[in-house]
Amino acid sequence: MFTNGAIRFLIYAGLGIVIGAFVALLEFITLDITLDAVLRSPIWVQLILPPIGLIIVYAIISRTAGASSTSSDAYIESFHSGSGAEGKALLPKLVASFGTIGSGGAVGLEGPSILAGATIGQTLGDRLPRVLGEKPRLVLLVAGAAAGVAAIFRAPATGVLWAIEAPYRRDVSKHGLIPALISAAASYLTFISFLGAEPLLAFNPTELEIQDELVAAVLIGVLAGVVAKALARGFNYAKSLSTQYEFVVRLPIAAVTMGGALLIANALVDEPVTIGIGSEIAASLVVDNEVTLTAIIVLFVLRFFVTGAALSLGGVGGVFIPLVVQGMFLGRAVELVVGAPSTGLYPVIGLAAVLGAGYRTPLAAVMFVAETTGRAEFVIPALIATAIAQAVMGDDSVSQNQRSERQGQLERRLNEPASTVMIDDLGVISPDATLLDVIDGYGDRSQSFAIPVGGPKYEGLIVLHDLAAAMLEHGPDADVRQAMRQLPAISCEAPAVEAARLMNQHDTAAICVVDEFDCPMGVISTTSLAGLTSVDLDSSID
Repeated sequence: MFTNGAIRFLIYAGLGIVIGAFVALLEFITLDITLDAVLRSPIWVQLILPPIGLIIVYAIISRTAGASSTSSDAYIESFHSGSGAEGKALLPKLVASFGTIGSGGAVGLEGPSILAGATIGQTLGDRLPRVLGEKPRLVLLVAGAAAGVAAIFRAPATGVLWAIEAPYRRDVSKHGLIPALISAAASYLTFISFLGAEPLLAFNPTELEIQDELVAAVLIGVLAGVVAKALARGFNYAKSLSTQYEFVVRLPIAAVTMGGALLIANALVDEPVTIGIGSEIAASLVVDNEVTLTAIIVLFVLRFFVTGAALSLGGVGGVFIPLVVQGMFLGRAVELVVGAPSTGLYPVIGLAAVLGAGYRTPLAAVMFVAETTGRAEFVIPALIATAIAQAVMGDDSVSQNQRSERQGQLERRLNEPASTVMIDDLGVISPDATLLDVIDGYGDRSQSFAIPVGGPKYEGLIVLHDLAAAMLEHGPDADVRQAMRQLPAISCEAPAVEAARLMNQHDTAAICVVDEFDCPMGVISTTSLAGLTSVDLDSSID
């Protein structure tokens, strides 16, 4: 009979097997059949297919799955909020990703792979809460995302590191490490059993001088941080255009951009490097001594604009591979400027530094280098360059859903809107009501020791602990106006930390929350800030 631990192990492995097989099918249909046919087509076909594909994608997404695009953003959003990787949106988004990438859109297949893994994992976790223990949704969400990355890049360790690094800019997740390890390994083994284990990026082995490694690491690290910051802001701006301009305005601009870039790229290197994921073509170009510095710089700019064009039209895909391509071009440009021999060192260091800084996942980026290039000697310079790029990058990221670092319960509550941590359903007391009325109406309530006073706009707070002293001073017929405290209130949309500041400033343990019309909605107390409901802890209020 299986123990609970053995059952969990089988679930993690089974999840990886399903995702590995699914991603293998996705890659075979999208890249090996459809995109390969596009790349072999006449130039006129390559010019018209990407805009047509994105028109179809727009029709699918706008009608069935909202305006969001498939990328790692969905995983990160779901990690923090539980929404973003819903099962009902998976099929239309996968169809849309096929339309985007299969037609030649310059985004990566890792986006739909991560989404598929995260969605399958989250859905399974929601259905097996008793078997999986604490936070089953979150555990299998991480494991599923790790499996998706492990399969699409043939890189299991990269998948695990990316899944635990991606939710935060300056931290890692503590959830799902062991499940992610098992799921990623199973996914990788399943994937390569269908499509083989050939490394994603192949560079021939060469001997390197330690001086070359250090110079390359420092120089490219600084430049990669600047470039990654620019790419992150540019890609995020491109995504935002869908909310600023109508599709009919964005379409012709994007179509001209993609078509013009293709013609320029073909004239420079006779390769359709601006179509599709572009990583294999880019890898061959950065070790080709006949490709000039001018051509590399132009290709870098062209790839940036075609990826931005696809994102501006709601293209469904990831930006992991676009960052990889840009990093290789950056590294090769530096290599040509300094006159270093073409060993693949500079492009690979650029790849790691731009990818790690852009996604704020330095460990995953360096492991990606080790697993996908097969060049262990590149790891140390890649580590140095990625660390420097992280420092230069600042707080920018290609993912707008990332949080800076993990927070405790109280920290999270302090950053939430006041309306989510207040005590509501208290009603409002008239300033003309007697204190006896307050005692009759609220004396036996335990959810709040302070009640808003208004008529109907906010005027102050009546604290139940003040009633006895007020009645002794003013007599049994004293009214609320004589006992209430004239304390400031905060807007329901303000962060709860503002309530904490006001409490400290005015030496009180409660603050009223008001709506846009300055009418009381509820009260935030020290206990509600901490997520508690009893007022016993506030019995010492002055």
